[in-house]
Amino acid sequence: MCLSVAWSEPTRISFWHAFGGERESRLQQLVDVFQRENPEILVELKGFTDPRKVGNDYAELYKNLTSALGQGHPPVLAQMYENWVTQMAEVKVLLPLDKDLGGTWRDMPAVFLKASTHADGRRYSVPFNKSLWTLYANKEQWEGTDPPQNWSEFRVACAGLRDRFPQGVVAVPSPFEMFDMHFVSQGGRFFDARRQPSFAGPLGMSSAGYLLGLAGQDRTCIFGAGAYQHFVQGRMPFLIDTSAKLAVLEEKLGDKLVICPLPRGAGDKIQLTGTQLSIFSASDVRQRRSALRLLRYLTAPEQTRNWAMATGYLPIRQSVYEDPIYVEYLKARPGRAVISGSLSRAQVQPQVVGWEATRVLINDALERSLYQSKPIDKELFNAQSTTARLVRGLQGKP
Repeated sequence: MCLSVAWSEPTRISFWHAFGGERESRLQQLVDVFQRENPEILVELKGFTDPRKVGNDYAELYKNLTSALGQGHPPVLAQMYENWVTQMAEVKVLLPLDKDLGGTWRDMPAVFLKASTHADGRRYSVPFNKSLWTLYANKEQWEGTDPPQNWSEFRVACAGLRDRFPQGVVAVPSPFEMFDMHFVSQGGRFFDARRQPSFAGPLGMSSAGYLLGLAGQDRTCIFGAGAYQHFVQGRMPFLIDTSAKLAVLEEKLGDKLVICPLPRGAGDKIQLTGTQLSIFSASDVRQRRSALRLLRYLTAPEQTRNWAMATGYLPIRQSVYEDPIYVEYLKARPGRAVISGSLSRAQVQPQVVGWEATRVLINDALERSLYQSKPIDKELFNAQSTTARLVRGLQGKP
């Protein structure tokens, strides 16, 4: 009798993530439907946010994941950046997903397949919440009709609005993000084929110079949460951020929001952002089977379509872009079609262990040059040298 009762209990699978607010509610709705259809599985969602509200929620998730791994008790399923997947796949704590998600892989845009394929050629994660850098405008503040086509035109457009908006013309999350967008658009890659940092060459110096011109010489670009609020409150004409902000901006600005393609560079690339989902191999057989069933559900065309429409993230299934419901949805929202149309320009984030630290090193170098007048060539080269030592150390090399 005891055995019968134990066997009838649902299989519990823990799912760790870093969503909050409306996105967490949307995820819970998806999971609720899954559980109604699969009553033998109980999904325990656990979201991580920075308790001090001064850092990144993903950093809090990563800290807890690594701690749980060290204690031998990771979750069954977790949201992870590609370079986290690289780190954890190398120590063999993730379940390969190549065979179990065959139908998903066959119906996926090439850039998402690349984001999921790691150094050994296997796939240990599947895309879930993916977005692209986007130029947003407030049409009450920006009277232009044709968005800037390239970064030179964008700088000229911002300079022309400086007198009207002396506090700033364009809001960007941080100096690194502005550098990142310009560098990637020029065809730049932060790491070469040997996983060595390569951002302090001519392309990197050009992108750093563009940032210093926009934020320093022109005084048209400002950074941080305060800059974002200026845009949301109608005090700035431009915002550059990811399409993950789309649903919130649509709600706050309504028909005042204009969605433009990100200005183009010589390499015509846009950085793909967002995370993947992975299953930890420490889970037992029933948990792994249940987690795979949840992954198939979350990545099914209908669910990825609904998730995209609710959040602004990109559908990860190719068939959704041809789905009549989604096509009609985009016709009514041409701004969202601008974002989807940019997917062919997307470039995968570096999958190198230490990528987060690299971002911080580059941002610090840019800030020293921007606010302390340190020479940018020296600062960027020092950041690259420090990154090289960091990556070698993380890879266990001298």
